Amino acid sequence: MTLRETLRTWRPVLIVGGVLVAAGLVAIPLGGWDEVELQSAVVPEQPIGQPYAGHRMSTAIDDLYLTDEHPDGFTEPDPGTRFLVVVATLENLTDEPQGALGSKGFYSFTIPGYLELDTVLGAGDNSMRLLRDGTSGSTLSPGVPDTVQFVFVVDAGLFADGDELRIGLTDATPEEADLFDGTRWARPYVAVEVPVVLRDER
Repeated sequence: MTLRETLRTWRPVLIVGGVLVAAGLVAIPLGGWDEVELQSAVVPEQPIGQPYAGHRMSTAIDDLYLTDEHPDGFTEPDPGTRFLVVVATLENLTDEPQGALGSKGFYSFTIPGYLELDTVLGAGDNSMRLLRDGTSGSTLSPGVPDTVQFVFVVDAGLFADGDELRIGLTDATPEEADLFDGTRWARPYVAVEVPVVLRDER
């Protein structure tokens, strides 16, 4: 076999090898293949107190704490449970009333290990009220910012003082609904994360 024929035979192998070497040179400064992370998978951070405006809601996480005393002053936790309180300022950015918390599939925010987009909450697992007057804050009118106090019933050992929780603020794509008159929210996702250090008010 001549030298020209040999090079022609090995040319595809040499090209693939060159690509892998070049990719490796990119990966090495980043810490190796295990630490290379796709940019599209990185969720941006949002400072506590700063609102994120999605298509449905503008949401800012203002406070987050554990307590054994329900903010209403009389509800007692069941044995083995505590209350996780989330204070958030929300504004309904649509033309129709919207639930402050949202619903399964598209909650206004997520809590790692407890409230994910597909979590099913029981009827007694949460409550909410408007801080301005103490009334129920389950529904928000369009264009009116309100600070809402969400109270979730959690297992006593689920969270602890000093835990960093990355609260996810969500968004989705508004589309015209096919089966009813109104908007359906397609492809919900966590748009930004708010890192908050949890405190215990025991």
